Amino acid sequence: MFFTFLNKYNPYYLDLSVMIKYNPEEVLFYFYNSFIKIPWESYLKIKGLIDGRDKPDSPLQKWLHIFEEEIEAEQDLINLKDNDFIQNSGPYYYTPTNTRFYFCKEPCNSSELMNSEDIATIIAFNNNPPINKELQSYYKRKKTVKKSARNKDELIREITICLSCLKEVEKLNQHINYLQKLLEQRQQLLQEDDLFPNEPDNLPVKPEKPEDNGKLFNNIIPYKLLQSRQQKQHIKDRNNYNHDIKIYFIQYREYEKDCDRYKASLEKWTDDYHIFKKSCANDYEKCQEQLKVAQDYLNMYNQIMQKSIIHSQYQHIEILELFRYYLNTGRAFGLQDCMNLFEEERHWMEIKASQERIENTIYYLQNDNPDLKYAEEHLGYLLEHITEGKEIAAVKS
Repeated sequence: MFFTFLNKYNPYYLDLSVMIKYNPEEVLFYFYNSFIKIPWESYLKIKGLIDGRDKPDSPLQKWLHIFEEEIEAEQDLINLKDNDFIQNSGPYYYTPTNTRFYFCKEPCNSSELMNSEDIATIIAFNNNPPINKELQSYYKRKKTVKKSARNKDELIREITICLSCLKEVEKLNQHINYLQKLLEQRQQLLQEDDLFPNEPDNLPVKPEKPEDNGKLFNNIIPYKLLQSRQQKQHIKDRNNYNHDIKIYFIQYREYEKDCDRYKASLEKWTDDYHIFKKSCANDYEKCQEQLKVAQDYLNMYNQIMQKSIIHSQYQHIEILELFRYYLNTGRAFGLQDCMNLFEEERHWMEIKASQERIENTIYYLQNDNPDLKYAEEHLGYLLEHITEGKEIAAVKS
């Protein structure tokens, strides 16, 4: 739910950089009643990075404590190193946030990996953007609804104020969107009465035994039959089955261990359930307070823009940047000049875009038909005539 801000598809793999920089509670905040995948090599790297000089309260030490003490995965992770038939280990249950951990040998693509920059982006959305002191002061002084700027400097000042408001509004809208998603997620958890840890979801599939052809296994078998293609294929299938069934039993033993951990998590859940619900309630209340503050800021910035002398039609960052450029370079001397110049340039950009579309259409449709060639020449003549007329009108004005 929170990861839509990252433009990534299911980023449930935690990069090592996350565990180096952020404490578990900062990360697990976004994985309530969810799961995390840890690249198995990251665990080994953490063990290698930690030494006697490492602070006991460092992020890496806290992550290692969860892996080895809280969810008791140390021995399984050691065994995973030498087991060629097991690619993943887990789930392991961390009941304080009802989070499942999986340790995976298989590589993941970049769209599934969450790094420290991604976490920093999400945390930034969680923090209320500080109020713009300059805009707050301006808001308190601004009493009239729309007062005309007396000179170019005042107009530039008005444009700059409006630009600042738009940028603050953009940040607040992202923050509010994040808070609404957080409220929705926490409220859903609070309303769920039968909330429990999820059962293991990695039940291995038992391989199918190849059909036994009695004729092929008589004590007396013709020599030619033994050499037949059918016999060879059957022997190959039987050998593959024997190999697959061994792997199945190994994987099923891991699944049984997962089930044992699940049963143990249910016992822990009896104590941790109320703690989990209280944590969700605290997050919900804090989020509501943040949302109220953000909406107050947003209301102030919107009122500033409503009282601006610049029409709402032109209250866009790109347009206002152009207005300020016109004034600073002397291409315009007032707000009306800016609007006229902008509309004129936009009009000619639309004509140019239309011309390019027509030319592209003619290019793809053009063949030996002389009528199409004549139409293209006539179109070029008309566009050239329109351009010359515009230039003459500009000289006269």
